[in-house]
Amino acid sequence: MRSTIFSRNLGLAAFAAAIVLLAAALAGGSGLVVPAMAQASAPKVAGAWLRLPAASGRPAAGYFELSATPGDALVAASSPRAGRIELHSMTSVDGVMRMRAESQFEVPSSGRLSFAPGGNHLMLFDLAAGLKPGDRVPVTLRFASGAEVTVNAEARAPATSGHQH
Repeated sequence: MRSTIFSRNLGLAAFAAAIVLLAAALAGGSGLVVPAMAQASAPKVAGAWLRLPAASGRPAAGYFELSATPGDALVAASSPRAGRIELHSMTSVDGVMRMRAESQFEVPSSGRLSFAPGGNHLMLFDLAAGLKPGDRVPVTLRFASGAEVTVNAEARAPATSGHQH
């Protein structure tokens, strides 16, 4: 008798859980809570900005701070305001700064990547005419995981001295 009551209560609990999950799914998942361990961390981008070129026809450089799942990788970038975007790194070799195109940037164990002047950056070629400081430029970042993040990078004035990527 006791096992029959237990089975009936367990069956009712499973039925109730199924109803709650169905209601959450019908509501677009807004009521569905997934434990943090089961959720993939979507990449986040902060502080996106572009240094406009000093001369027309030259590329702009793009910078931002990236937080993403360790092991994922930034593999591409695009913008409707640029003909193409390349991923670049800067390194010092014998006291001389060298820029190199990269196929990807893997997210380290810290989960953070910095794209800043003098270091990793985006190179935006064939910019749309008429971009000026203060304009917002949409840039879509694509990751090996399949994630995509679009940010509106603030266009800033060209560097006034030196070669600044």
